[in-house]
Amino acid sequence: MSDLYKPRDGLRIPMPGSQPDWPADGRSVNFASPYEVRLVNDGDLVKVEEQPEDAGSSTRKK
Repeated sequence: MSDLYKPRDGLRIPMPGSQPDWPADGRSVNFASPYEVRLVNDGDLVKVEEQPEDAGSSTRKK
């Protein structure tokens, strides 16, 4: 699975043409697109940190 990138907090990222804005929950970056690469390099898009599953919170009955 590729990395997901989301807009920096408080930022709305409009996309060219009639595409919808960059999704707030993130999507993969097309690194062949100079526009999307610039958004990453400028810090407007940030990598979504994966949240580890809580291994210790299993509710196992005895």
